Amino acid sequence: MQYSIDEKYPPIQEFTPSEEAFLQGVAEYVLFLDKSLFFQINDLQRHTKLILSGETETACRSEFPNPDEINKEIEELEKMINELLDKVQREDLQEENRGLLEIWERQLKELKEAQRSVNVGEKSTKLLGRYKHNNSSDSKVILYVDAIEKRAKKIPCDTKFLMGQVLLHEYFHSFYYHAGVGSRMAIKCVEEPMAEYGSLVVLDSVASSGSAVAQDADKALTYALGFIKDKQTCTGFSAAYGFGAYLYEKHKNVFPQLLARYANVSRLMEKCEKETREYKYMLYPKYPYAPWLENIAFKKLEALLKVVVVRESSAIRFVREVFKYLKDNDLLDCLAPFIRTQEKDNKYLSLSQDGFFCLRNFLCDNPTSPPVASPGPLIIGGNTYYLRSSWGWSERINTTRHHHQMDEFIKMINYVYRGQFDIQIADDEYILSYDVINH
Repeated sequence: MQYSIDEKYPPIQEFTPSEEAFLQGVAEYVLFLDKSLFFQINDLQRHTKLILSGETETACRSEFPNPDEINKEIEELEKMINELLDKVQREDLQEENRGLLEIWERQLKELKEAQRSVNVGEKSTKLLGRYKHNNSSDSKVILYVDAIEKRAKKIPCDTKFLMGQVLLHEYFHSFYYHAGVGSRMAIKCVEEPMAEYGSLVVLDSVASSGSAVAQDADKALTYALGFIKDKQTCTGFSAAYGFGAYLYEKHKNVFPQLLARYANVSRLMEKCEKETREYKYMLYPKYPYAPWLENIAFKKLEALLKVVVVRESSAIRFVREVFKYLKDNDLLDCLAPFIRTQEKDNKYLSLSQDGFFCLRNFLCDNPTSPPVASPGPLIIGGNTYYLRSSWGWSERINTTRHHHQMDEFIKMINYVYRGQFDIQIADDEYILSYDVINH
């Protein structure tokens, strides 16, 4: 592990021999994830250098955004709550979402209290570390050594234990930025608990590795877990960090999947996406106060970690776009064994498998009759077909016939592609996604 000293704000003291030995041992550890993907600080130093700094005056972050931004958050959350209330009145709210109303009303109250505060946007927390990058160049992790030492005395714990957790947390930001696809900025309330989770998983793994620093890693894990759990009592952005402790305690056994999935999609997420907003307001500005709410938050996180490839409010547009996606990704031939002619000389064809799914008169081989819905010819098994535009797909979402057709379509996708994709009907939207691990 290599590091340099902040020339402008050098720390009072660099690493002690004991600190350096522990951090070197943590930096050498390789945490294997999915296939060839792994986390190791020494490997990440190929592009992300480490700087030790003593700077304390400006090394802080606000717990709440500026007044204009917090006003937008209040408007956003009020809109989400009103949408849920409409569903309650229509008795159209799914059971797993009923807890959202309670937690979001609590969050709205906290945001309004922050809005009324004369210090809105000024309440801050001292940083112990920071990850900085400039469009993939000049990537660096900064450890605020003096601040870490002061915080360690308050816990109290050996400085090296807290320093190890902060080092891991910041390098997980680097890992997430460089490992996946996409280039969007990380979403704070999603990324911070995942960085905390990763740091705990590595300390746990080092503690059971038999390495020279295993005993120290075990002690560091105990302190780090308590330090992160304390954030569950915070108000503001820090509250979301505390979810990392929940992830470790309840979902440690699936860390390869969770860490790899997040790394792959973290820079594809949009702040304005419905699922992202729902997850954010589960953890911000207050932590969920009950285990069943933590479980809802985890389900929201799982949904975020899937890659959405088709999203439509119209059934026929959804089906059309799914076929376009299958066409663009050379997956149409999988349907060839299931194309059937229902009757002799019938110009329409069905997709079916006895006992599993049946979409009658779903395809045709002539684009002139009747109107077709496909974006172009579909080459399946060497033959040319067109997706038939059936009036039944245009019916309202709550009709029995519509549900039957969509049910059969979902059964077809699940059967033919063997769980490769996930289709959900949620809030009057049809969503096709896939898990980056199994794709």
